[in-house]
Amino acid sequence: MKNKTSRILFFFACCLVMFALPMAYAGDDQKCGKCECGLDRKILKKLHLAIENQDELKASDSQIKEIKELKIGLKKDLIQRKAEIDLIAVDIKSKLCTDDINKKEIDQLIDRKYELKKAEARSLVETLIELKDILKDEQEEQLKNIMRHSRRMQHRCY
Repeated sequence: MKNKTSRILFFFACCLVMFALPMAYAGDDQKCGKCECGLDRKILKKLHLAIENQDELKASDSQIKEIKELKIGLKKDLIQRKAEIDLIAVDIKSKLCTDDINKKEIDQLIDRKYELKKAEARSLVETLIELKDILKDEQEEQLKNIMRHSRRMQHRCY
């Protein structure tokens, strides 16, 4: 009887682990294939929606031209910074794999990596401010509504 009870308990424990762990990590940091994650993607999406919905926003050709230049400049900047950050990460890993680890060099690389990330975040905020300067107040409100509608459509489950 004890043997049968322990088997049943073991079976339920295994089921609990099998079903509970994936559920616990399901919403981990909202990083799935469907949702836009990160400030960079959100700002790029906002720029894209402004360009895509220029008629609805009643944006002038000069405004759209400025927004396109802003989007291209931001993409280039993000690509360049991401590449630099990745290269530094590789350097850090390679220095950690050596027999004699130089803490001072690694600290400098870590500082450099996070300086780049900080500069990237500042660049994103500057881009958002520039977009707000380009658009009029009513256009900005209309773009917010478009963004809300876009998010609702994106997260709709069928």
